[in-house]
Amino acid sequence: MLNMQFLSKKLYPIIFILIFSSAAFFRLYGINWDQGQHLHPDERFLTMVATGISWPKNIFEYLNTSTSPLNPHNRGFGFFVYGTFPVFFTKWVAESLGKGDYGNLTIIGRQLSAMVDLGTVVLVFLIAKILAESGKRKAESKISNIKFLHASRFTLHAFPLLSMFLYSVMVLPIQLSHFYAVDTYLVFFITLSFYLLIKILNTNISATYNTQFYKLNILLGISLGLAFACKITAVFFAPVVLIGFISYFIRNRNFMRVFFSLFLMLGFTYFTIRLAQPYMFAQSSFFTWTLNPAVLENWKQLRVLANPDSSFPPAIQWIKTKPFLFPLKNTILWGLGLPIGIISLSAILYFLMEFILKTFKYFRKTKNQNSSEVIKFMTHILKNSNLTIIVILITWIFIVFGYEGMQFAKAMRYIYPIFPSLAILCALFIYKSYFFILKRRPIINSNIKYILLLITLLILIVYPFSFMSIYSQDHSRVSASKWIYENIPVGSKISGEHWDDFVPISLPIPGYIHEKYQGIEYPLYGADSKEKWLLMNEKLKQTDYIILTSNRLYGSIMTVPEKYPQTYKYYQALFDGSLGFNKIAEFTSRPNIPLPFISLCITPPLAYYGFIAQKGQACPLQGISFVDDYADETFTVYDHPKVLIFKKVVSVDYMKLLGI
Repeated sequence: MLNMQFLSKKLYPIIFILIFSSAAFFRLYGINWDQGQHLHPDERFLTMVATGISWPKNIFEYLNTSTSPLNPHNRGFGFFVYGTFPVFFTKWVAESLGKGDYGNLTIIGRQLSAMVDLGTVVLVFLIAKILAESGKRKAESKISNIKFLHASRFTLHAFPLLSMFLYSVMVLPIQLSHFYAVDTYLVFFITLSFYLLIKILNTNISATYNTQFYKLNILLGISLGLAFACKITAVFFAPVVLIGFISYFIRNRNFMRVFFSLFLMLGFTYFTIRLAQPYMFAQSSFFTWTLNPAVLENWKQLRVLANPDSSFPPAIQWIKTKPFLFPLKNTILWGLGLPIGIISLSAILYFLMEFILKTFKYFRKTKNQNSSEVIKFMTHILKNSNLTIIVILITWIFIVFGYEGMQFAKAMRYIYPIFPSLAILCALFIYKSYFFILKRRPIINSNIKYILLLITLLILIVYPFSFMSIYSQDHSRVSASKWIYENIPVGSKISGEHWDDFVPISLPIPGYIHEKYQGIEYPLYGADSKEKWLLMNEKLKQTDYIILTSNRLYGSIMTVPEKYPQTYKYYQALFDGSLGFNKIAEFTSRPNIPLPFISLCITPPLAYYGFIAQKGQACPLQGISFVDDYADETFTVYDHPKVLIFKKVVSVDYMKLLGI
């Protein structure tokens, strides 16, 4: 039997360091994944903003929305819907290191994004540790009769480490840590706020005055303010904070203390927003709450663009997607990976069912099933700090997924804020399942138990390990560019699609400059009309090579044939060869497990987005590749898009072919 004292004193810190080190490897490896080509459009924009703004002379100029040189609206960026704190912070760090130029600032931004998410890794561990210690220290509610954690040394140490491990190997956080964007900052401060909230819940409530308690409230306010200064969706965390304070009040019964702490927290939240997101407000005064009309207009424009009736090209990908099902499928398959995805779904269903069954059992034994009894029951639940934490975790998951899942725009990164909560619930579910097996099969040899646990962990690490292969090779557009310079004659006319990056890219290799070729832009997102296709007819006649640098256009356009009937036929003709172009090259960068003597591509069922390319897809890499070509567009189009090159072999009557 594994000595738990040894786990505590020797092995425990070593395992923590190993998990943290592996998390750092996953997030920092291949940070220059596009070989300095700035192939992420959001990164390009944020880098342009960070290098375009400048520091004000004093605090008064800093707070002056109409004149501050740090306000993006005053520097020609009329549409800015991001939080300003990550931009200001990245600019300050980059310039402090003498790397504030356009090229270096992006890399610094990615490194900071990775380090911020490493902070989230640690916070997941700390939250789980509080949950474990609380379960060991306090008796569970007799009325709810739900025992989430056994009071054991194994619980105290293994559960937090398992939570930390699960979050560290989730693929979407790994991918987003490679991007200079605001997402990792938002999740870090939301998770920090959750950590501070449960620290407040576990503060000694018997003390009439507790300095630590008020310090935690101040820190919670600052953390919430910084979360809001990263992304406005931090406002969805408000119900979670409310549940926490209600729970504290029920157990403390000191209205003035709770009211003052809530007031203190809200005050610091507001003042932090005023300092970290100053240009959300029209006036520089701290006590003027009028919002900046330019910001309000940006939010209004964003809502208009993100709806089914919009002609905004990036919005087309979501027109036919199903609420809840689309983000659920992509999150389970790709954001979490199938093993952790299945465990996550099982964990949520398990804890919901356990709570429902225990509630039903309680009320079945209760004679007076009225509203006061319901309040009494919920009061007893909220009196228990562990149960409150579980309620908060599940509430947060349902708030985020419930809201984002029914929105028109369903990018997977919008679901990212629930990943730390999922990691903790998954660890709790695995822990309970493990002890259930031990209880039913006590004769299993202890060494076999730990071997089975190790095998489970190895299975969970397969997908994140395979994902790192994306960052172990040239970006697919860089690889395609090298091939073009070596195989396509100088002066050839090469097409590119608007709203997507063109290749070849100019590379730091003598003679590898894109000016060697003539570029022809295809305006395929334009509404289908005779005029559009008369223009396209002329462009097709001139084109020697058609190049699709991602599935952005053919993936989204082919989901709405009624909106783009001729463009739909165009892509059909291109892929089946009847357009007169044959595919001569394909460049992919899929998650891959390198194995000798095997070349296997695993494509999940129900592939929909960009399905036209599935029949002729190549499987060039040795080993096992996970084909995510048909995942949510935003998951592949930045760091590992599929590039397809078609060569004209015969001229055809394009207008007749497309029925125009």
